Amino acid sequence: MAEEQALCRGAALEARALAYVDAHREALFDDLRALVRINTENSFTHGREAACAAHVRDVYESLGLDTELYYPDDLIAGHAEYLPGRDTAHRPNVGGVLHGTDGGRGLMLAAHTDTMPIGDRAAWTHDPLGGEIADGRLYGRGSGDDKCGVAAGIFLARMLRELGVTLRRDLVLSAYCDEENGGGNGSIASCVRYPCDMVINLDGGSGDREIWTCAPGGWLLKAYVRAKEAQDSAALVVNGLSAIKAEIEAFGEKCAAELGAHRFFAGTDMQRSAMRILAFRCGEAGTDLDRGLLDFVFYTVRERAAVQADIRAIEARLKERLGAMGLIFEGFVPGSRYFDYVCADENDPAIRLLLDCAAEAGGRPVRAAGACLSDYFLYYKYGSPRSVTWGIFRDFKLPGGAHQPDEYISLDDFVNMTRALALFILRYCGGAAPV
Repeated sequence: MAEEQALCRGAALEARALAYVDAHREALFDDLRALVRINTENSFTHGREAACAAHVRDVYESLGLDTELYYPDDLIAGHAEYLPGRDTAHRPNVGGVLHGTDGGRGLMLAAHTDTMPIGDRAAWTHDPLGGEIADGRLYGRGSGDDKCGVAAGIFLARMLRELGVTLRRDLVLSAYCDEENGGGNGSIASCVRYPCDMVINLDGGSGDREIWTCAPGGWLLKAYVRAKEAQDSAALVVNGLSAIKAEIEAFGEKCAAELGAHRFFAGTDMQRSAMRILAFRCGEAGTDLDRGLLDFVFYTVRERAAVQADIRAIEARLKERLGAMGLIFEGFVPGSRYFDYVCADENDPAIRLLLDCAAEAGGRPVRAAGACLSDYFLYYKYGSPRSVTWGIFRDFKLPGGAHQPDEYISLDDFVNMTRALALFILRYCGGAAPV
């Protein structure tokens, strides 16, 4: 009888939580609009997260969370994955904890505050910093990538407080810096500062269809070449870059074959773009004809050591070949951190529970799937292997997608994601409230 009564109380609380989300959806949208209106562009070596972090800190404190604004470098300057040159000594993270009655390691909802640059404002038909709502969408830079995740955490903490919910496990909200452009110091610092049993990194896509439990490895590399002697034509450099291009295309075919044999990546954009050339250029006409640059990125499902051995072999071949052509090539230069391939156990009870909550909230099946390159692998390695990445941003290549002009999210998708998270928090963290 006592067990049946507890189940009834749990179901009643879940119904109240879902009703709260539906009744207060405008407040959810306002939480996101407030964040979108703060410019947080990431410029590789520096970022503008400070004002947004201060806003999040103030909101967390107003909700009674145990709140801290801190800087990644204060925690991880000596960490094995620390990436220098990102100015994360001055780019803050914010953590907020709703403590549970049992203490110990709980659940983290993580989302990054930085965004890609706005770019050409003339390409936008909606104010990139306006948070405008039209046709069931909320527009603005970072609306989906990834301020909706920060806003959902704020909203859910407010819901728990207003419903008088007491959790058994801790709930940690992490609004972290420097994800874009291959960052990651912010996410590592949040793992170090707040060890948790599970992390939901709210930085993904396909929220109504997929939760990402697997992430490819990858790397962005740059190849610089220069002639040993001055040139009055770009032909030598172009030939050298073409030799590099041939080598990395062969490497890309190998990566594509590996991805094509993987159950999460076969037939996906990841396999189709297993190696992409991002830049191929020599100097402007009449100048710098003795040097050139080729940028590329690749995706892989192999271990880092094996991939880097392949890269070293390619470098050795190119050094010999380009040297014989009269060119200097000193090896590839990293343009990002190395992203490791990771894969969580989709049958872990907590991950299955999240999949079920997402399906229940959205009214359709939600499957485990493969991610794009993101901080997910860092949360998996340094937070918890019981981690996933999930979100609602539109694909990068779509109009209005992440990083695109007129970036937007669907308001219905935003509400469904928040409903799913509300259910999951209550079931995973063990919520109880006065009747």
